[in-house]
Amino acid sequence: MDALFRLSVSRRLVVMVAFAVAAMAILVGILMTSERAMLLRERQDSVRQAVETAHGILVHFHGLAAKGDMPEEEAKKRAKEAVRALRYSGEEYFWMNDMHPKVVMHPIRPELDGQDQSQRKDPNGKLL
Repeated sequence: MDALFRLSVSRRLVVMVAFAVAAMAILVGILMTSERAMLLRERQDSVRQAVETAHGILVHFHGLAAKGDMPEEEAKKRAKEAVRALRYSGEEYFWMNDMHPKVVMHPIRPELDGQDQSQRKDPNGKLL
């Protein structure tokens, strides 16, 4: 502290301003990190809700087929059409694959419906 008092008034002011600027930069960094985490949580919650909606549609049609209220093929067709129309966050969409992975329904590229995707690779060369 004694070293600070040995400095001239102008240098003390420069040191104080530098500390204030550094403190504000740290505070802004903390706030930006917090804001980013909050936005990410909100995005995750939004996507989770959209997936729960799509899942609810599928459960509904599965229930109709299981009870015999609708033939299984009709239920599958209606479920695919209902999910095909769903969008979230503007232009995001759902598609369906089976466990093989064969595309069951793709709303944007219907030519993929029924195609085997097991040998398809992402831009990094990894198999889907």
